[in-house]
Amino acid sequence: MLKRLLAAGSLLLLAGCAVQSASMSEHGFYIPQNLTEANEQLDKVLTPKARTKFGGLQDSSLQYVSLEIFGEWDQDSSRLTRYLNRYVRPQYQEWPYFDWQVRQHLILLSYLRYLQQRPFDVAVEAQRFYAQADSATRLAERIRQVNLVADSIRGVYIPRNLRESFAQLDRLLPDTIKQRLRHPNPSYGLGDFHMGLGLWMRNNWQLWGGSRLQQYLKSLGVEHPDNMSGVILATYSDYLNGQPLDEQALRAAYAPRVRGAQNATPVDSQAVVVQERPLASRPKRRKRKEYTEECRRFFRRRRIDDFHELPWEAYGIPGEIEQVP
Repeated sequence: MLKRLLAAGSLLLLAGCAVQSASMSEHGFYIPQNLTEANEQLDKVLTPKARTKFGGLQDSSLQYVSLEIFGEWDQDSSRLTRYLNRYVRPQYQEWPYFDWQVRQHLILLSYLRYLQQRPFDVAVEAQRFYAQADSATRLAERIRQVNLVADSIRGVYIPRNLRESFAQLDRLLPDTIKQRLRHPNPSYGLGDFHMGLGLWMRNNWQLWGGSRLQQYLKSLGVEHPDNMSGVILATYSDYLNGQPLDEQALRAAYAPRVRGAQNATPVDSQAVVVQERPLASRPKRRKRKEYTEECRRFFRRRRIDDFHELPWEAYGIPGEIEQVP
């Protein structure tokens, strides 16, 4: 009898631990079961100032908002993720939103409607989101086809090739930045420029959306926009140091490898910037030292005082590109 009681007690203890684990994140934050609970938790996490700011947003502004708490809630096996996945199209490929971004949008929209005392139906809003995404995808494709041959997009000249990109960078960059590109930081190399000048090129030269420069780089075998900006930075650094451009070497470096090929040309690690992880493959869990300062502050204070409501490039690194009339 005593053994049975002890066994039953152990099972209850294990069940209690499992429930607690399912309801708490790695850093001790409560994981909601549904959007009603998510609204309640956001009320607790956001300061009055942040709640007031959030309540004044428009629906269209939510695409630019990200809150640190999402990293605690949006895990592959979390109960909130499982709940929201009922309304998320699996492996949706026609719009540049990944599943986690759709879930984030639904959480944010639910909270905004809650603050503004407006009705919210998660199934209806998910359907509306995908309908708008389908329409936007068709429009974006029409615009992309025009941009692929355009010499300028939104008033920015699009280089035809790497040599023209060098000429544009010569014109746009101040001497201080050229000097840093000529002699990169020994510790970080050209990676220092990935989120500054590299981001400017990816956005303004349409390395994501499509442009003649993007198509040219694809013809060299460079497929990912992060690698495209890396190639431009690396070859421009060589150009500043008087080294000739070797397109054949780039083609060889990015040529598909045939398994078992005897004479495959190795990638020259000095010719290109280190390959970037595609944006879709987010690590599921990060070591503490890899968290941003904003996340660390959030873990310490367990409160969100403010958030960005503009496109994230609006908060980029100033000073690398001169404002040329």
